[in-house]
Amino acid sequence: MLYWIFDLDQTLYQLKSDENFCYNNLSNDTQLNYLLTVLPSYKLIFTNGTYNHGLKCLDKLQIKNKFNCITSRDIINLLKPDYNSYLQFMKINKIKNSDKCVFFDDLPENLINAKGFGWITVLINKNNYVSNEIDFWFPNIYIALNYFLSKINPSC
Repeated sequence: MLYWIFDLDQTLYQLKSDENFCYNNLSNDTQLNYLLTVLPSYKLIFTNGTYNHGLKCLDKLQIKNKFNCITSRDIINLLKPDYNSYLQFMKINKIKNSDKCVFFDDLPENLINAKGFGWITVLINKNNYVSNEIDFWFPNIYIALNYFLSKINPSC
């Protein structure tokens, strides 16, 4: 089974460096909606935010229906990068060690433990970062998803 796992804040959307978070700054993201629509298989949220925060952000971006599950800190009572948070996430989502997981996050430290589970790690961050624990780096989610979609279907 293939799972696309996404952090939420600063991964699926990015604030400008001088911008404070406000739900009103989030709006329908048609480009992200399309990319998630054509991305095959299961799509999951794995966030250190609360479940309600995740739901509200996804609703504002109008992509809530693209995800099979939201796993948040108030569901697993742990935060990434705690090793046990990944174990709980896998248990909740019935992910097996043999499953292929591609994990997008904006913080390198959250990707390092994921790499230990054999996940493909994707850093979404405006600052280039090179590490053996991180497989890919992209400045934003759009470029990242287009890259992976081109590998799945070269005509994209």
